Amino acid sequence: MPIIGKIIRVNELPPIGEREVNAIYQVAAIGSPTYTDYAVDENGDLKTHAVVDGTIPLELADNHVSISNADLLAEGIASQAQYNIKTKEKLAKKLEIPVTDGNAQDYPKIIGMNDNGNVAKLPAGDLGKNMMNANLSNSAARSHTLNASFSINTLGNPYVLSGLPNKNSDTVNFQKVVVQNTDGLNAIVDSKNLLLEMPNQMTEAERAAWKTKMNGGWSTGTMSVAVISPPVVDKTDRPFWINLKGANLNLPSTSFKVELCTQDSISADTATVVAAIPGSQVQLYTNGIDLTFYYNFKNIPVGEYKIRLWNGVAWYLTSFTIRVVSQIQRIPLNNIVWEQKVYNNAVSPAITQAGTAVSYSSDSNVKAPADDSTFIAARKTNQLIGADEDFYLNVEITGKTAIINSANGSMTHFVGLVNAANGVDLLNQTVANVRLVQSYWYPMCKMFPDNSAEMVTTAESTYALNVTFIRRGGSWTIIVNFNNKTVTYTKTGYTGPVAFGMYNMNTGGNTGVSANIVELYKL
Repeated sequence: MPIIGKIIRVNELPPIGEREVNAIYQVAAIGSPTYTDYAVDENGDLKTHAVVDGTIPLELADNHVSISNADLLAEGIASQAQYNIKTKEKLAKKLEIPVTDGNAQDYPKIIGMNDNGNVAKLPAGDLGKNMMNANLSNSAARSHTLNASFSINTLGNPYVLSGLPNKNSDTVNFQKVVVQNTDGLNAIVDSKNLLLEMPNQMTEAERAAWKTKMNGGWSTGTMSVAVISPPVVDKTDRPFWINLKGANLNLPSTSFKVELCTQDSISADTATVVAAIPGSQVQLYTNGIDLTFYYNFKNIPVGEYKIRLWNGVAWYLTSFTIRVVSQIQRIPLNNIVWEQKVYNNAVSPAITQAGTAVSYSSDSNVKAPADDSTFIAARKTNQLIGADEDFYLNVEITGKTAIINSANGSMTHFVGLVNAANGVDLLNQTVANVRLVQSYWYPMCKMFPDNSAEMVTTAESTYALNVTFIRRGGSWTIIVNFNNKTVTYTKTGYTGPVAFGMYNMNTGGNTGVSANIVELYKL
């Protein structure tokens, strides 16, 4: 038991480090008549005394405890009383365990803490923000790695990905495209593979439409050529105009090709090309039926040649040929002899024939104009081609129309080829012709190749057209060219000897027609 030897009276108990040992401190507030004793032993420990009233030891009361912690002292806490007050203030700021369910609108703040333990109020609305519930933005590069499958079901709502860089000028490095299977799985493939496979996903009609669009809107349907006119050319130093008649011949103006190939060429892809026709010598038409070109065949060897066409997508090789000969076997046209028959055996200066030309104009002295289906004039030449001989005949026809006050508009002129063995008569004796039909109430002429339902028309007071007659065996081709339109008619039939003729019906108004043989040669 230490001996306490010194009694020290103070107004307040000194801090631990300043207390004397083996001493009793009598502490009394200023003006107080009583003291409270505090014994400090030789170790500096404070000894307590018995409880005064059986409740709280007096030395533990607020005023009897001295604060010596430097951090507390720095906060201004130097006594138990001050410590208790500070503690209550801090406890008052502590959060109770919440039992209410709330939302960011009613409870807009949460508590955040930094690395030093300092806390602050934060907006509750920012907590849990992501691409699904916020308009996110970043100022630095970000990345997201999927370590498992990730799917988005839009439920039919728009899903927009915009603002991507445009790489049209960098197709070398950007050749991948995003694709999707029937399960919605996205993946990438090479763009060329996608294009190559695309036609397999289409119907025939869709493929045809796709090919046409890929060809700039020009036809990519299967090309065909039914007529090559003329079918024979020679090696004279002059250009020949060659007319093709068929289907899907509306070739693109920037990517077509027309070539001569050997007759033994079988496949369009592997055909042996003899000559390429310059594009400047080719006339294209948008009707898809006609194609015309001119070429000087002087350097082409004698023989038969097929024509190959390129429409920007595919090749086509004609089955028909064009024959190149040293010299065409032309039929002399300077010794033509005409037979004629005129209504009532009349003589008219408006109804004439001489050499290669034959002409007709309405003459009221022969018969008054009327829509009476009467033939006014019939003329034919002597025999020009023998039986079973193949030939090519080109004729130019000019005429004038008239306003005809007619009930049926059936007044017709026939220009064409007839059986040379027959005598001339006032009726249509042609075996192949072009029909020129006057329409009523209007100056119009309809021009039909033989019995074709197709025609070319004019509403002008005059007209000029070109007609070609071709016979090969029993097959006939009649081609009418007028005003950049071509009408073709084919048939089988007459193989006998051939003469040229014209047959004219009466019309309800003054009209006329003339024909001139331009060229005739054997095939």
